[in-house]
Amino acid sequence: MLNSLMDTRFEISETKEHGVVLKINDAELADEFDDFVNEDCYVFSELKFESDRVYFYFGQAACTEKVRDLVERFVSK
Repeated sequence: MLNSLMDTRFEISETKEHGVVLKINDAELADEFDDFVNEDCYVFSELKFESDRVYFYFGQAACTEKVRDLVERFVSK
């Protein structure tokens, strides 16, 4: 599993089974990020909610660099 930490609220990993996965440890922030990727970037992801964290599954076609770019664009907007 490859991990990359930018901002401590966001964690990107890549698994053989799920491809690129982004974990956000704040449900409200995750909701804002979901709006951003869907409405501004038109990027598809599947969501999984677990207590205070949300997982965004981008799949096998995604790469960690592109997801990191999305997070950086979101944080800097």
